[in-house]
Amino acid sequence: MLRVSGSTVKVRRFLATSSIQPSRVFWKGAPGTPKSRGPINISGFNIELSGAYGIVEQAAQASQFIRRHKQDFLLVRSLGFSAATIDFGLYDLATEDRPWPCYRIPRPLVLLASELGCSIELSFYGMPPDAS
Repeated sequence: MLRVSGSTVKVRRFLATSSIQPSRVFWKGAPGTPKSRGPINISGFNIELSGAYGIVEQAAQASQFIRRHKQDFLLVRSLGFSAATIDFGLYDLATEDRPWPCYRIPRPLVLLASELGCSIELSFYGMPPDAS
């Protein structure tokens, strides 16, 4: 997932110019979710980069998506948003035998993210649903 946040003006400019349809757009001052404790404090949008499971597949799909839509990602950079983060949703694969699993992000994706001014974030969601 690409998560971008910044001014309402920049979000409107991106939406008017980009060929990508965000999966979510949020506006400063709009009511937040029950967990957010108040109105949204910054505008932004999310773009789904991958529907895959696991970092290797997600990174490959994200790289393909970014390359295919490079002009849109360059637009994000040129507009100077407050934040642009590529967020990988992962399950914690730690086991008793391997309590510290590694989650490697391929170098080409790191370079691509850097070129486009994006941070990379790993979000962990506990154990996989099929784990018992």
